[in-house]
Amino acid sequence: MLQEILTRHLNNTFHLPSFRPGQLEAIQAALAGERVLLVQPTGWGKSLVYQMIAAVKGLTVVFTPLRALMRDQVKEANQYGLRAQTLNSDQDESLHSAILEQAKQGQLDLLFISPERIKNSLWKEFLPELPIKALVIDEAHCISTWGHDFRPDYRRIVELVQHLPPQTPVVAVTATATKRVEQDIESQLGGKAKVIRGNLVRSNFWLNVIPVSSEAEKLAWVDHWVNTLEGTGIIYCATKAMTETVASYLSNLGIKTTYYHSDLSPDERLEREKGLMENAFKVIAATNSLGMGLNKPDIRFVIHTEFPGSMLHYYQEIGRAGRDQQPAHLILLYNPEDRSIQESFINGSKPSPDSYHEVLSLLHKSALKERDIMLQTGLSQTAVRNIIADLQEQDLVGRDPLGYYRAIAHGTPSFDAQNELRQHKLADLEAMIAYINTQTCRMVYLCNYLGDPETKPCGQCDNCRQDALPSLSTDLVQRAREHVTHPKLHLKAEFGKAPVFEDGRALDYYKDTRVGEAIHASKYKTHAPFPDWLVQDSSKVIRKYWSDQGISGVVAVPSTKSGGLVEDFAKRLAQSLGIPFLDVVCKVRETEPQKNFTNRTQKRENLKDAFLGRPCTQGNLLVVDDVMDSGVTLEEVGKALKRAGAGRLFAFALAKTRHSDDV
Repeated sequence: MLQEILTRHLNNTFHLPSFRPGQLEAIQAALAGERVLLVQPTGWGKSLVYQMIAAVKGLTVVFTPLRALMRDQVKEANQYGLRAQTLNSDQDESLHSAILEQAKQGQLDLLFISPERIKNSLWKEFLPELPIKALVIDEAHCISTWGHDFRPDYRRIVELVQHLPPQTPVVAVTATATKRVEQDIESQLGGKAKVIRGNLVRSNFWLNVIPVSSEAEKLAWVDHWVNTLEGTGIIYCATKAMTETVASYLSNLGIKTTYYHSDLSPDERLEREKGLMENAFKVIAATNSLGMGLNKPDIRFVIHTEFPGSMLHYYQEIGRAGRDQQPAHLILLYNPEDRSIQESFINGSKPSPDSYHEVLSLLHKSALKERDIMLQTGLSQTAVRNIIADLQEQDLVGRDPLGYYRAIAHGTPSFDAQNELRQHKLADLEAMIAYINTQTCRMVYLCNYLGDPETKPCGQCDNCRQDALPSLSTDLVQRAREHVTHPKLHLKAEFGKAPVFEDGRALDYYKDTRVGEAIHASKYKTHAPFPDWLVQDSSKVIRKYWSDQGISGVVAVPSTKSGGLVEDFAKRLAQSLGIPFLDVVCKVRETEPQKNFTNRTQKRENLKDAFLGRPCTQGNLLVVDDVMDSGVTLEEVGKALKRAGAGRLFAFALAKTRHSDDV
């Protein structure tokens, strides 16, 4: 009888001829009151399971971290005649209240909610009166500390699950879960769950790993593949700066490209997601902020410029391609040096015991906000947030309504789970590198690691085919080398509502380059002026990018440690460019070298109100420094010049450090 009802809904409501393997079993189990864990590949149709439950039972609450997915799912559910709404932090309280009132009155079938909303007082107020008939946890690997994207807010969902009536359907869904993650999710759902695990093989995938030895090689390969492969693609990058570098490079080649990362505003992210869905771009270069739940079936390729931190991450990210079952190319560019990026992410997300003791000791002395903790410890924002979340979970730290954290109990933090988890993350990283280096079928390796042992060789990955790589043309490599030797400076400061700097460039990177070696020698060994060839090469770069920008003066960043090196260089550069050097910014108080500090908050505080621009700074100016790391120094000097009336500003550094502004 139930099967007949479900089949009728499938045909009449969802306009599908038949269920996929496992879908009917999952729906029937959930409706019978079982706790269900679905581990199914991307594109299998997990959303149909909870849409069907909502159609039969009524109000189904779906917790998901993915706002893009929420919007898509609401639109899709409405098309099927289901009444759906979403709650997330982009909305105001009045809209929240109206939506929750609808749910309370039984006027909704599906309510999508982001996990952080559980802390919201309005949600807590309405919760006892909501007629919840079923609950779904999307991206359920986020529940597990062993999952690749653990989120503390997901723990609160578990608490809600435990207080639901026993017969309330609960479904947890994910595309990626090792056996360990599976067991952890089961235990948190309250014991034994019905696990329905599908075959993870993607027969339309062409998996490839290409070794590279430089940033220029990466861009040359990106150039090659984007121009070779048809259709739309995603280029995943480990850092925000790299997304902008890739997007800038491809855009300069006339390819419709944009970038996507967490620093964009909600409106900017929505606009770029929409552009991707509508094929306004050939390529979008993104961090993993562009992620799970992206429902575009015809993505034809995914390229990784750096390898992810785990196989779980990798499977999630390549899973955005080829959902229409048509061939999709998955290309990973491997430079062994990129390992340091993932290690720094692990250090930020899983800080040392000493860092825990330091934070807890501070909070025993006084109540502090997140920024204060960052200032006093030098820890990154990610590290501070993870430490606070762990200490809250251990009931050692509380947070008041004004956002102050304070110690609420005396005790020693437990690090057993933390140390085990850190080792787990490092092991994940080793497994990712082992995948890169394997000589066996990549699909077999990937699926076996994820708990699907039935896989047979795919016959089409690079190891199965053993085809020779295409050779990169000299022109491609040279074009890419020219781009990365003039890396873009990613400066974030604003004056009013506009960016302080119109544009920013460096001559080269600092580490392992001729430019970096010359700077290091002058600053720390010979103390001689920067060599003339640096002036000549810098002049060429500035003319190349900004010859038509009406720059009327060159300004030197006042230095802490370099003595007069930067000023001397700026004067010689101005002479070479044929424009005046302007002594229009000065340092008004002593500061520490920026390299003594370990996060942007400390660096900003160190330089706050340290520079003063003189009123004669009308016109468009070129602001010059030797090495850019976080960019805070240039930003603070730029703001001082803007306050003094400067026109458009352009930033130039002899060198920039790699990735430090992201990690």
